[in-house]
Amino acid sequence: MPNYPIPQAYKKYFWDCDFDQLNMADHGLFIAERILNFGNRASVSWLLGQLDKNALSELLESSRNLDKKTRNYWRIMLDE
Repeated sequence: MPNYPIPQAYKKYFWDCDFDQLNMADHGLFIAERILNFGNRASVSWLLGQLDKNALSELLESSRNLDKKTRNYWRIMLDE
């Protein structure tokens, strides 16, 4: 995963951690889970630009932090 910084506008989704230390290369799974669970349209759009469909599909299958409704929604949206 490329080492892109997270836009400052999405800091509100990472209230419980040091936002300035987060990056996609080291924390991509955590960032994706958080945005899929709590993000708005703009943050999800940004995330979809960072990850390919295969990476998102793997995340949906392996994540323990996505709730059932969120997981199901994204399976439908990604046509899984």
